[in-house]
Amino acid sequence: MNNSRMNIETISIGHKVKMATMEHLVFTVTAENADGTLSIETQLDQQNVLSYGNISTEMLRKIAS
Repeated sequence: MNNSRMNIETISIGHKVKMATMEHLVFTVTAENADGTLSIETQLDQQNVLSYGNISTEMLRKIAS
């Protein structure tokens, strides 16, 4: 059995994160939903914003600001 503890980071509004399926983009957490999921977004260029809602924290990795 592996007795190592999982390192679960607290992610909240304003944190910079990367999503497991899009490691090349840095997203900002914009909302915390009642079910524990998060909404995130990133600015692709001057006119385009990519946003996702209902993302589980397990799919995200907090990065240094």
